Amino acid sequence: MLEVELLTVAGTGLRMCGHLTKEGLMRRAARLVVTTLLLGSWTLAGHASDAVRTAGTDTDLTATFAKDVAPILYARCVGCHRAGEVAPMALLTYEDVRPWAKSIKRKVTGREMPPWGADPRFGTFKDDQSLSEAQIETIAKWVDAGAPRGRDADLPPAPTFSAGWSHGEPDVVIEMPVDFEIPAEGEVPVTDFFSKSPFTHDVFVKALEVRPGTAGVVHHAGLYVIDRLPDGASLVNGRIVDASGKAMSRNQVARANGGTSTEEIQKLLSFVPGRGYESYQGDAGQLIKAGSYIDFYMHYTPSGTARKDRTRLGLYLAKSGQEVGHQIYHSFSAAGPTTYIVEGQPYAPQRQRRDDPNSVEGGVNLPNIPPYAENWKVVSIHTIREPITLYGLTPHLHLRGKSMKYTLTLPDGREDVLLDVPKYDFNWQLYYELSAPRHIPAGSKVTVVTLFDNSAKNKYNPAPDKEVFWSEQSWDEMYAPQARLTVDARDLRAAKSTAEPQRDRE
Repeated sequence: MLEVELLTVAGTGLRMCGHLTKEGLMRRAARLVVTTLLLGSWTLAGHASDAVRTAGTDTDLTATFAKDVAPILYARCVGCHRAGEVAPMALLTYEDVRPWAKSIKRKVTGREMPPWGADPRFGTFKDDQSLSEAQIETIAKWVDAGAPRGRDADLPPAPTFSAGWSHGEPDVVIEMPVDFEIPAEGEVPVTDFFSKSPFTHDVFVKALEVRPGTAGVVHHAGLYVIDRLPDGASLVNGRIVDASGKAMSRNQVARANGGTSTEEIQKLLSFVPGRGYESYQGDAGQLIKAGSYIDFYMHYTPSGTARKDRTRLGLYLAKSGQEVGHQIYHSFSAAGPTTYIVEGQPYAPQRQRRDDPNSVEGGVNLPNIPPYAENWKVVSIHTIREPITLYGLTPHLHLRGKSMKYTLTLPDGREDVLLDVPKYDFNWQLYYELSAPRHIPAGSKVTVVTLFDNSAKNKYNPAPDKEVFWSEQSWDEMYAPQARLTVDARDLRAAKSTAEPQRDRE
Protein backbone atom coordinates (compact mmCIF):
# COMPACT_ATOMS: atom_id res chain seq x y z
CA MET A 1 0.00 0.00 0.00
CA LEU A 2 2.82 2.34 0.90
CA GLU A 3 4.54 1.60 -2.39
CA VAL A 4 1.42 2.39 -4.35
CA GLU A 5 0.92 5.64 -2.45
CA LEU A 6 4.61 6.51 -2.86
CA LEU A 7 4.55 5.82 -6.57
CA THR A 8 1.33 7.69 -7.01
CA VAL A 9 2.59 10.71 -5.15
CA ALA A 10 6.01 10.47 -6.83
CA GLY A 11 4.29 10.38 -10.18
CA THR A 12 2.38 13.46 -9.17
CA GLY A 13 5.65 15.06 -8.15
CA LEU A 14 7.18 14.16 -11.46
CA ARG A 15 4.37 15.82 -13.31
CA MET A 16 4.40 18.87 -11.10
CA CYS A 17 8.14 19.26 -10.52
CA GLY A 18 10.02 18.01 -13.59
CA HIS A 19 13.09 20.04 -12.75
CA LEU A 20 13.83 18.14 -9.49
CA THR A 21 16.46 15.36 -9.26
CA LYS A 22 15.42 11.79 -8.58
CA GLU A 23 16.60 12.09 -4.96
CA GLY A 24 14.69 15.33 -4.56
CA LEU A 25 11.61 13.74 -5.98
CA MET A 26 11.85 10.83 -3.56
CA ARG A 27 12.28 13.17 -0.59
CA ARG A 28 9.28 15.26 -1.80
CA ALA A 29 7.20 12.10 -2.22
CA ALA A 30 8.08 10.83 1.24
CA ARG A 31 7.04 14.13 2.80
CA LEU A 32 3.76 14.04 0.88
CA VAL A 33 3.04 10.50 2.04
CA VAL A 34 3.63 11.45 5.68
CA THR A 35 1.39 14.48 5.26
CA THR A 36 -1.31 12.34 3.65
CA LEU A 37 -1.16 9.82 6.47
CA LEU A 38 -1.42 12.55 9.07
CA LEU A 39 -4.38 14.14 7.29
CA GLY A 40 -6.07 10.76 7.06
CA SER A 41 -5.60 10.25 10.79
CA TRP A 42 -7.10 13.66 11.55
CA THR A 43 -10.03 12.93 9.22
CA LEU A 44 -10.71 9.58 10.88
CA ALA A 45 -10.48 11.20 14.27
CA GLY A 46 -12.92 13.86 13.14
CA HIS A 47 -15.40 11.23 11.95
CA ALA A 48 -15.07 9.40 15.22
CA SER A 49 -15.69 12.62 17.12
CA ASP A 50 -18.78 13.29 14.97
CA ALA A 51 -20.03 9.80 15.70
CA VAL A 52 -19.57 10.33 19.42
CA ARG A 53 -21.42 13.65 19.29
CA THR A 54 -24.28 12.19 17.24
CA ALA A 55 -24.71 9.36 19.69
CA GLY A 56 -24.68 11.84 22.55
CA THR A 57 -26.96 14.74 23.26
CA ASP A 58 -26.02 17.37 20.66
CA THR A 59 -24.22 18.02 17.43
CA ASP A 60 -23.74 20.94 15.12
CA LEU A 61 -24.66 18.69 12.18
CA THR A 62 -27.67 16.79 13.54
CA ALA A 63 -30.98 18.41 14.48
CA THR A 64 -32.01 17.98 18.11
CA PHE A 65 -35.30 18.38 19.89
CA ALA A 66 -34.02 21.16 22.14
CA LYS A 67 -32.35 23.32 19.53
CA ASP A 68 -34.30 22.68 16.33
CA VAL A 69 -37.60 20.84 16.79
CA ALA A 70 -39.03 22.35 19.99
CA PRO A 71 -39.14 25.89 18.51
CA ILE A 72 -41.23 24.58 15.59
CA LEU A 73 -43.63 22.69 17.85
CA TYR A 74 -43.96 25.66 20.20
CA ALA A 75 -44.81 28.00 17.31
CA ARG A 76 -47.13 25.73 15.33
CA CYS A 77 -48.44 22.79 17.36
CA VAL A 78 -48.84 23.24 21.10
CA GLY A 79 -51.82 25.56 20.83
CA CYS A 80 -53.81 22.34 20.37
CA HIS A 81 -51.30 19.73 21.55
CA ARG A 82 -51.47 20.40 25.28
CA ALA A 83 -53.57 19.27 28.20
CA GLY A 84 -57.23 20.20 27.99
CA GLU A 85 -57.25 21.02 24.27
CA VAL A 86 -58.61 19.22 21.23
CA ALA A 87 -55.48 17.24 20.25
CA PRO A 88 -55.11 13.66 21.56
CA MET A 89 -51.62 14.13 22.97
CA ALA A 90 -49.39 16.89 24.37
CA LEU A 91 -46.22 17.90 22.51
CA LEU A 92 -44.62 20.24 25.02
CA THR A 93 -41.70 18.18 26.35
CA TYR A 94 -39.20 15.73 24.90
CA GLU A 95 -40.87 12.98 26.90
CA ASP A 96 -44.21 13.94 25.29
CA VAL A 97 -42.82 14.03 21.78
CA ARG A 98 -40.33 11.15 21.55
CA PRO A 99 -42.87 8.28 21.43
CA TRP A 100 -44.66 10.01 18.56
CA ALA A 101 -41.58 10.95 16.51
CA LYS A 102 -42.21 8.68 13.51
CA SER A 103 -45.89 9.55 13.44
CA ILE A 104 -45.04 13.26 13.57
CA LYS A 105 -42.72 12.83 10.59
CA ARG A 106 -45.46 11.10 8.58
CA LYS A 107 -48.02 13.77 9.41
CA VAL A 108 -45.82 16.77 8.62
CA THR A 109 -44.26 15.37 5.44
CA GLY A 110 -47.76 14.50 4.25
CA ARG A 111 -48.88 18.03 5.22
CA GLU A 112 -51.69 16.66 7.36
CA MET A 113 -50.32 18.55 10.36
CA PRO A 114 -50.46 21.31 11.31
CA PRO A 115 -53.91 21.51 9.72
CA TRP A 116 -53.90 24.09 6.94
CA GLY A 117 -55.85 23.44 3.76
CA ALA A 118 -55.09 26.54 1.68
CA ASP A 119 -53.13 26.07 -1.55
CA PRO A 120 -49.99 28.23 -0.99
CA ARG A 121 -50.12 29.52 -4.56
CA PHE A 122 -53.12 31.70 -3.80
CA GLY A 123 -53.56 34.43 -1.19
CA THR A 124 -51.69 35.35 1.95
CA PHE A 125 -53.29 34.77 5.32
CA LYS A 126 -52.80 36.22 8.76
CA ASP A 127 -52.68 33.02 10.83
CA ASP A 128 -51.04 30.62 8.39
CA GLN A 129 -50.05 27.63 10.54
CA SER A 130 -48.45 25.59 7.75
CA LEU A 131 -44.82 24.53 7.97
CA SER A 132 -42.16 25.68 5.54
CA GLU A 133 -40.20 23.12 3.53
CA ALA A 134 -37.18 23.84 5.73
CA GLN A 135 -39.17 23.15 8.91
CA ILE A 136 -40.50 19.88 7.49
CA GLU A 137 -36.99 18.85 6.48
CA THR A 138 -35.69 19.64 9.97
CA ILE A 139 -38.28 17.41 11.62
CA ALA A 140 -37.72 14.58 9.11
CA LYS A 141 -33.94 14.64 9.55
CA TRP A 142 -34.32 14.74 13.33
CA VAL A 143 -36.48 11.62 13.27
CA ASP A 144 -34.15 9.85 10.82
CA ALA A 145 -31.22 10.58 13.16
CA GLY A 146 -32.95 8.81 16.04
CA ALA A 147 -34.74 11.85 17.50
CA PRO A 148 -31.91 13.01 19.80
CA ARG A 149 -32.84 15.14 22.80
CA GLY A 150 -30.05 17.72 22.65
CA ARG A 151 -28.78 19.95 25.42
CA ASP A 152 -31.19 21.43 27.95
CA ALA A 153 -29.36 24.73 27.56
CA ASP A 154 -30.60 24.93 23.94
CA LEU A 155 -34.26 24.45 24.85
CA PRO A 156 -36.29 27.67 24.50
CA PRO A 157 -38.82 28.58 27.21
CA ALA A 158 -42.09 26.73 26.77
CA PRO A 159 -44.99 28.99 25.75
CA THR A 160 -47.48 29.93 28.43
CA PHE A 161 -51.25 29.85 28.00
CA SER A 162 -54.01 31.42 29.98
CA ALA A 163 -56.26 28.92 31.69
CA GLY A 164 -59.43 28.33 29.73
CA TRP A 165 -59.63 31.36 27.44
CA SER A 166 -57.03 31.40 24.67
CA HIS A 167 -56.61 35.20 24.60
CA GLY A 168 -56.98 36.14 28.25
CA GLU A 169 -60.05 36.73 30.37
CA PRO A 170 -62.89 38.30 28.34
CA ASP A 171 -64.60 41.52 29.37
CA VAL A 172 -67.99 39.79 29.46
CA VAL A 173 -68.86 36.10 29.71
CA ILE A 174 -72.35 34.87 28.79
CA GLU A 175 -73.31 31.27 29.58
CA MET A 176 -75.91 28.94 28.20
CA PRO A 177 -78.97 29.37 30.43
CA VAL A 178 -79.06 25.72 31.58
CA ASP A 179 -76.89 22.64 31.83
CA PHE A 180 -77.71 20.29 28.99
CA GLU A 181 -77.50 16.53 29.50
CA ILE A 182 -75.97 14.54 26.64
CA PRO A 183 -76.82 10.83 26.66
CA ALA A 184 -74.12 8.19 26.29
CA GLU A 185 -75.44 7.07 22.92
CA GLY A 186 -77.90 7.98 20.19
CA GLU A 187 -78.61 11.06 18.11
CA VAL A 188 -79.11 14.42 19.82
CA PRO A 189 -81.24 16.95 17.89
CA VAL A 190 -79.61 20.30 17.23
CA THR A 191 -81.05 22.70 19.81
CA ASP A 192 -81.27 26.47 20.34
CA PHE A 193 -80.69 27.83 23.84
CA PHE A 194 -81.32 31.53 24.44
CA SER A 195 -79.73 33.71 27.12
CA LYS A 196 -80.72 37.33 27.72
CA SER A 197 -77.73 39.59 27.26
CA PRO A 198 -76.65 41.62 30.30
CA PHE A 199 -76.38 44.89 28.37
CA THR A 200 -78.51 47.91 29.14
CA HIS A 201 -76.70 49.90 26.42
CA ASP A 202 -75.55 48.92 22.95
CA VAL A 203 -72.00 47.52 22.99
CA PHE A 204 -69.35 47.05 20.33
CA VAL A 205 -67.27 43.86 20.18
CA LYS A 206 -63.82 43.44 18.62
CA ALA A 207 -63.15 39.77 19.44
CA LEU A 208 -65.08 36.71 20.61
CA GLU A 209 -64.43 33.17 21.80
CA VAL A 210 -66.62 30.13 22.40
CA ARG A 211 -65.59 27.66 25.11
CA PRO A 212 -67.50 24.38 25.48
CA GLY A 213 -68.15 23.47 29.09
CA THR A 214 -67.31 19.81 28.43
CA ALA A 215 -64.68 18.80 25.91
CA GLY A 216 -65.44 16.08 23.40
CA VAL A 217 -69.24 16.37 23.20
CA VAL A 218 -69.75 19.62 21.27
CA HIS A 219 -69.74 18.75 17.58
CA HIS A 220 -70.21 22.39 16.67
CA ALA A 221 -71.90 25.49 18.03
CA GLY A 222 -73.17 28.65 16.38
CA LEU A 223 -73.63 31.88 18.33
CA TYR A 224 -76.22 34.38 17.09
CA VAL A 225 -78.02 37.53 18.22
CA ILE A 226 -81.81 37.86 18.39
CA ASP A 227 -82.83 41.49 18.91
CA ARG A 228 -86.14 40.76 20.63
CA LEU A 229 -88.72 38.11 21.43
CA PRO A 230 -91.59 37.75 18.95
CA ASP A 231 -94.96 39.07 20.00
CA GLY A 232 -96.63 36.61 22.37
CA ALA A 233 -93.43 34.58 22.93
CA SER A 234 -91.61 34.10 26.22
CA LEU A 235 -88.31 32.72 27.51
CA VAL A 236 -88.74 29.48 29.50
CA ASN A 237 -85.72 27.52 30.77
CA GLY A 238 -83.55 28.81 27.98
CA ARG A 239 -86.05 28.12 25.19
CA ILE A 240 -88.17 30.68 23.36
CA VAL A 241 -91.74 29.38 23.25
CA ASP A 242 -94.64 30.81 21.28
CA ALA A 243 -98.09 31.65 22.63
CA SER A 244 -99.12 27.99 22.37
CA GLY A 245 -96.12 26.86 24.42
CA LYS A 246 -94.20 25.34 21.48
CA ALA A 247 -90.41 25.82 21.40
CA MET A 248 -89.14 27.95 18.51
CA SER A 249 -85.92 27.62 16.55
CA ARG A 250 -83.73 30.61 15.68
CA ASN A 251 -85.10 30.60 12.14
CA GLN A 252 -88.67 30.59 13.41
CA VAL A 253 -87.92 33.42 15.85
CA ALA A 254 -86.32 35.54 13.12
CA ARG A 255 -89.19 34.96 10.72
CA ALA A 256 -91.75 35.77 13.40
CA ASN A 257 -89.87 39.05 13.86
CA GLY A 258 -90.22 39.85 10.17
CA GLY A 259 -87.14 38.22 8.65
CA THR A 260 -87.32 35.95 5.61
CA SER A 261 -84.18 33.81 5.78
CA THR A 262 -81.44 32.50 8.05
CA GLU A 263 -78.89 34.76 6.35
CA GLU A 264 -80.57 37.86 7.78
CA ILE A 265 -79.87 36.74 11.35
CA GLN A 266 -76.82 38.29 12.95
CA LYS A 267 -74.17 35.63 13.48
CA LEU A 268 -71.41 36.17 16.02
CA LEU A 269 -69.16 33.16 15.39
CA SER A 270 -68.93 29.37 15.36
CA PHE A 271 -67.17 26.72 17.36
CA VAL A 272 -66.00 23.90 15.09
CA PRO A 273 -62.88 21.72 15.04
CA GLY A 274 -59.92 24.08 14.70
CA ARG A 275 -61.90 27.27 15.23
CA GLY A 276 -63.53 29.02 18.17
CA TYR A 277 -61.94 32.48 18.38
CA GLU A 278 -62.16 35.46 16.03
CA SER A 279 -60.98 39.03 16.14
CA TYR A 280 -61.60 41.78 13.62
CA GLN A 281 -59.16 43.98 11.74
CA GLY A 282 -59.61 47.65 10.93
CA ASP A 283 -62.89 49.21 12.04
CA ALA A 284 -64.89 45.98 11.73
CA GLY A 285 -66.74 44.58 14.72
CA GLN A 286 -70.06 43.37 16.09
CA LEU A 287 -72.85 45.51 17.49
CA ILE A 288 -74.91 43.85 20.24
CA LYS A 289 -77.95 45.91 21.07
CA ALA A 290 -79.31 46.50 24.54
CA GLY A 291 -81.94 43.98 25.60
CA SER A 292 -81.02 41.43 22.92
CA TYR A 293 -80.73 37.66 23.31
CA ILE A 294 -77.76 35.39 22.60
CA ASP A 295 -78.63 32.17 20.81
CA PHE A 296 -76.44 29.12 21.54
CA TYR A 297 -77.17 26.85 18.59
CA MET A 298 -75.75 23.54 19.85
CA HIS A 299 -74.99 20.29 18.05
CA TYR A 300 -73.90 17.57 20.48
CA THR A 301 -72.35 14.17 19.77
CA PRO A 302 -72.65 11.41 22.43
CA SER A 303 -69.25 10.13 23.55
CA GLY A 304 -70.14 6.80 25.16
CA THR A 305 -70.61 8.32 28.60
CA ALA A 306 -73.46 10.52 29.77
CA ARG A 307 -72.17 14.07 30.15
CA LYS A 308 -73.37 17.61 30.89
CA ASP A 309 -72.44 20.81 29.08
CA ARG A 310 -72.88 24.53 29.57
CA THR A 311 -71.01 26.33 26.81
CA ARG A 312 -69.84 29.92 27.33
CA LEU A 313 -69.33 32.94 25.07
CA GLY A 314 -66.54 35.40 25.85
CA LEU A 315 -66.75 38.95 24.50
CA TYR A 316 -63.76 41.29 24.17
CA LEU A 317 -65.28 44.76 23.97
CA ALA A 318 -63.90 47.66 21.98
CA LYS A 319 -61.33 49.64 23.91
CA SER A 320 -61.68 53.31 24.59
CA GLY A 321 -60.66 55.11 21.40
CA GLN A 322 -60.93 51.95 19.30
CA GLU A 323 -62.99 52.43 16.15
CA VAL A 324 -65.91 50.11 15.34
CA GLY A 325 -67.55 51.50 12.24
CA HIS A 326 -68.82 48.49 10.31
CA GLN A 327 -70.77 45.34 11.17
CA ILE A 328 -69.30 41.94 10.26
CA TYR A 329 -71.43 39.71 8.03
CA HIS A 330 -70.80 36.00 7.45
CA SER A 331 -72.20 35.61 3.95
CA PHE A 332 -71.79 37.25 0.54
CA SER A 333 -75.58 37.46 0.44
CA ALA A 334 -75.23 40.62 2.56
CA ALA A 335 -74.00 42.38 -0.59
CA GLY A 336 -76.13 40.85 -3.34
CA PRO A 337 -77.97 37.83 -4.75
CA THR A 338 -76.58 34.33 -5.36
CA THR A 339 -77.23 32.00 -8.28
CA TYR A 340 -76.42 28.28 -8.42
CA ILE A 341 -75.27 25.77 -11.02
CA VAL A 342 -75.49 22.11 -9.96
CA GLU A 343 -73.82 19.51 -12.16
CA GLY A 344 -73.75 21.96 -15.01
CA GLN A 345 -77.42 22.95 -14.78
CA PRO A 346 -78.85 26.21 -13.32
CA TYR A 347 -80.68 25.56 -10.07
CA ALA A 348 -82.93 27.73 -7.90
CA PRO A 349 -83.03 26.51 -4.27
CA GLN A 350 -86.54 26.19 -2.91
CA ARG A 351 -87.58 28.78 -0.32
CA GLN A 352 -88.07 27.01 3.00
CA ARG A 353 -91.50 27.16 4.58
CA ARG A 354 -91.90 29.31 7.65
CA ASP A 355 -93.41 26.40 9.57
CA ASP A 356 -90.82 23.81 8.51
CA PRO A 357 -89.02 22.64 11.69
CA ASN A 358 -86.42 20.73 9.64
CA SER A 359 -85.22 23.62 7.51
CA VAL A 360 -81.47 23.75 6.96
CA GLU A 361 -79.98 26.34 9.32
CA GLY A 362 -77.26 28.35 7.60
CA GLY A 363 -77.05 26.15 4.52
CA VAL A 364 -78.77 25.74 1.16
CA ASN A 365 -81.24 23.06 0.04
CA LEU A 366 -79.71 21.57 -3.12
CA PRO A 367 -80.54 18.41 -5.12
CA ASN A 368 -79.57 15.28 -3.25
CA ILE A 369 -76.15 13.80 -4.04
CA PRO A 370 -76.50 10.45 -5.83
CA PRO A 371 -74.84 7.27 -4.54
CA TYR A 372 -71.20 6.77 -5.59
CA ALA A 373 -70.89 10.25 -7.13
CA GLU A 374 -67.18 11.06 -6.94
CA ASN A 375 -66.91 14.67 -8.14
CA TRP A 376 -70.40 16.09 -7.71
CA LYS A 377 -70.10 19.78 -8.57
CA VAL A 378 -71.83 22.83 -7.13
CA VAL A 379 -71.06 26.36 -8.36
CA SER A 380 -72.43 29.45 -6.64
CA ILE A 381 -72.04 32.92 -8.13
CA HIS A 382 -72.27 35.73 -5.59
CA THR A 383 -72.99 39.13 -7.13
CA ILE A 384 -71.51 42.13 -5.29
CA ARG A 385 -73.97 44.99 -5.82
CA GLU A 386 -72.34 47.46 -3.42
CA PRO A 387 -68.73 47.91 -2.33
CA ILE A 388 -67.55 45.58 0.44
CA THR A 389 -64.42 44.94 2.48
CA LEU A 390 -63.43 41.28 2.74
CA TYR A 391 -61.61 40.02 5.85
CA GLY A 392 -61.56 36.25 5.47
CA LEU A 393 -63.16 33.06 4.16
CA THR A 394 -64.42 29.85 5.76
CA PRO A 395 -65.48 26.81 3.74
CA HIS A 396 -68.12 24.75 5.57
CA LEU A 397 -69.12 21.33 4.27
CA HIS A 398 -69.72 17.95 5.87
CA LEU A 399 -68.19 14.50 5.35
CA ARG A 400 -68.60 14.37 1.55
CA GLY A 401 -66.99 17.78 1.09
CA LYS A 402 -63.91 17.41 -1.14
CA SER A 403 -62.75 20.87 -2.22
CA MET A 404 -63.80 24.51 -2.37
CA LYS A 405 -62.32 27.37 -4.42
CA TYR A 406 -63.25 31.07 -4.25
CA THR A 407 -62.46 33.20 -7.33
CA LEU A 408 -62.99 36.97 -7.52
CA THR A 409 -63.91 38.53 -10.88
CA LEU A 410 -63.55 42.31 -10.93
CA PRO A 411 -65.76 44.60 -13.06
CA ASP A 412 -63.03 44.87 -15.72
CA GLY A 413 -62.86 41.07 -16.07
CA ARG A 414 -59.65 40.45 -14.16
CA GLU A 415 -59.73 37.32 -11.99
CA ASP A 416 -57.99 36.49 -8.74
CA VAL A 417 -58.21 33.27 -6.72
CA LEU A 418 -58.98 34.35 -3.16
CA LEU A 419 -58.72 30.89 -1.59
CA ASP A 420 -58.36 27.32 -2.83
CA VAL A 421 -58.81 24.40 -0.42
CA PRO A 422 -58.15 21.37 -2.67
CA LYS A 423 -58.40 18.78 0.13
CA TYR A 424 -61.19 19.89 2.44
CA ASP A 425 -61.12 18.20 5.85
CA PHE A 426 -64.29 18.22 7.93
CA ASN A 427 -62.15 17.65 11.03
CA TRP A 428 -60.48 21.06 10.61
CA GLN A 429 -62.88 23.78 9.50
CA LEU A 430 -60.49 26.70 9.52
CA TYR A 431 -61.02 30.44 9.17
CA TYR A 432 -58.63 31.82 6.55
CA GLU A 433 -58.19 35.44 7.59
CA LEU A 434 -56.63 37.64 4.93
CA SER A 435 -53.31 39.20 5.88
CA ALA A 436 -54.92 42.58 5.16
CA PRO A 437 -58.57 43.53 4.45
CA ARG A 438 -59.42 43.66 0.75
CA HIS A 439 -61.75 46.23 -0.79
CA ILE A 440 -64.00 44.79 -3.52
CA PRO A 441 -65.90 47.20 -5.78
CA ALA A 442 -69.55 47.00 -6.79
CA GLY A 443 -70.06 45.05 -9.99
CA SER A 444 -67.66 42.29 -8.94
CA LYS A 445 -68.64 38.69 -8.42
CA VAL A 446 -67.25 35.83 -6.33
CA THR A 447 -67.56 32.37 -7.87
CA VAL A 448 -67.29 29.40 -5.53
CA VAL A 449 -66.66 25.97 -7.07
CA THR A 450 -67.18 23.00 -4.75
CA LEU A 451 -66.79 19.26 -5.24
CA PHE A 452 -68.41 16.54 -3.16
CA ASP A 453 -67.22 12.92 -3.00
CA ASN A 454 -69.89 10.34 -2.19
CA SER A 455 -67.78 7.45 -3.46
CA ALA A 456 -66.02 4.65 -1.61
CA LYS A 457 -62.72 6.48 -2.27
CA ASN A 458 -63.71 9.02 0.39
CA LYS A 459 -62.39 7.49 3.62
CA TYR A 460 -64.79 9.61 5.72
CA ASN A 461 -67.89 8.57 3.75
CA PRO A 462 -70.22 6.59 6.05
CA ALA A 463 -72.45 5.26 3.25
CA PRO A 464 -71.36 5.64 -0.40
CA ASP A 465 -74.32 3.53 -1.52
CA LYS A 466 -76.82 6.02 -0.09
CA GLU A 467 -78.29 9.21 -1.49
CA VAL A 468 -77.12 12.23 0.52
CA PHE A 469 -79.65 14.73 1.88
CA TRP A 470 -79.06 18.27 3.18
CA SER A 471 -79.30 18.95 6.93
CA GLU A 472 -77.32 19.72 10.07
CA GLN A 473 -76.24 16.14 10.82
CA SER A 474 -72.72 15.22 9.71
CA TRP A 475 -73.86 12.15 7.74
CA ASP A 476 -76.04 14.49 5.70
CA GLU A 477 -74.46 17.37 3.77
CA MET A 478 -74.26 21.16 3.92
CA TYR A 479 -73.11 23.83 1.48
CA ALA A 480 -71.99 27.06 3.16
CA PRO A 481 -69.18 29.06 1.48
CA GLN A 482 -68.85 31.51 4.34
CA ALA A 483 -66.98 34.80 4.42
CA ARG A 484 -66.27 37.67 6.80
CA LEU A 485 -67.09 41.01 5.25
CA THR A 486 -68.46 44.47 5.86
CA VAL A 487 -70.62 46.57 3.54
CA ASP A 488 -68.89 49.90 3.11
CA ALA A 489 -72.05 52.04 3.02
CA ARG A 490 -73.47 50.60 6.27
CA ASP A 491 -71.75 52.71 8.89
CA LEU A 492 -72.35 51.98 12.58
CA ARG A 493 -71.01 55.32 13.75
CA ALA A 494 -74.49 56.80 13.83
CA ALA A 495 -75.45 54.20 16.44
CA LYS A 496 -72.49 54.96 18.67
CA SER A 497 -74.17 57.87 20.35
CA THR A 498 -76.27 55.37 22.32
CA ALA A 499 -73.43 52.94 23.03
CA GLU A 500 -71.98 52.46 26.47
CA PRO A 501 -68.40 53.82 26.72
CA GLN A 502 -65.94 50.92 26.88
CA ARG A 503 -63.22 50.59 29.48
CA ASP A 504 -59.64 49.84 28.47
CA ARG A 505 -58.65 46.19 28.51
CA GLU A 506 -55.45 45.31 30.24
